[in-house]
Amino acid sequence: MEKNYCAVIRTLGTAGDKYLRELQSLQAQSLQPEKTLVYIAEGYPLPKESIGKEEYIRCSKGMVRQRSLPFNEVDTEWMLLLDDDMYLPPKMVETMIEKAIQEKADCVVPDVYALHKENILHRFLYFLYNSVSSFNNDSWAQVVKNDGSFSFNRNPEKSFLPTQTGAGACILVRKKAYLQIHFEDEQWLDKFRFASQDDQLFLYKLYLYGFKVLMYFDSGIIHLDARAGERPDVSKKMFYKKMNNFVVWYRSVYETRKNDAERIAAIKAFRRRNFWNFFAMVVDSLRYRKFNYIFDYFRGIRAGKEYVRSEEHKRIPKYL
Repeated sequence: MEKNYCAVIRTLGTAGDKYLRELQSLQAQSLQPEKTLVYIAEGYPLPKESIGKEEYIRCSKGMVRQRSLPFNEVDTEWMLLLDDDMYLPPKMVETMIEKAIQEKADCVVPDVYALHKENILHRFLYFLYNSVSSFNNDSWAQVVKNDGSFSFNRNPEKSFLPTQTGAGACILVRKKAYLQIHFEDEQWLDKFRFASQDDQLFLYKLYLYGFKVLMYFDSGIIHLDARAGERPDVSKKMFYKKMNNFVVWYRSVYETRKNDAERIAAIKAFRRRNFWNFFAMVVDSLRYRKFNYIFDYFRGIRAGKEYVRSEEHKRIPKYL
């Protein structure tokens, strides 16, 4: 099988030196990309940083839009999808492609955030705020739960494990597999000012479509975290977060369950998630002194329900 790949970067062109470090780390790869394609949102100036090899393509702005294009410029079997602020160790891409070929996998995602190395306090906060839990079983790296969140392996003993989700900052995927999941159907997410979970929407869709996805632990990748994207108004953070949570859960979990019993289990799990998240909302309302959070919390869930019942959402193809 071919090992050739194109690096595909989404950007607003504002990551500065961190973007340059990413380009330099691509140039230093033992297996270098055939092309470095940079998809930059319309209206943003091209970055001054350059290694002289990247090609720029203008596109519409959006976390999903910039990752759900036809990518006609990609003429290799593999695509390395990147945010604009990642450092990749010299042998990382070659190792991922070789492992994918060996395991007959269609996608490899490095473990960017290493949640299994966090202390117990941070793990509790992840659960309280986002319902992220953990398990101890080497069958999986991360699994998507019935409540729309995920659970991670707290003691992985292998460098590569099958996974259902992961971080979207770096994804190696076969172009053929990418095209089959029609990720452009998830562009609705860009309508939300607090867009999140685009990575889970992407990777879980690959998994549900029957493609094999692996997670690569201890790859050495570093998220330099340029925070180039626009942040939503904090006063509306809770509203958009809960609206987003509901729609992602409804599309990717509730609607994909096979029978009434599975759908009822998903509803119960989502309600439990909201019960625990309520306590985190109280903490946030005190921290930001935004006491409207309690209203926005429930307004957001209601807005999510209204959206999935809307004519606009009904026109969107089902997730699965």
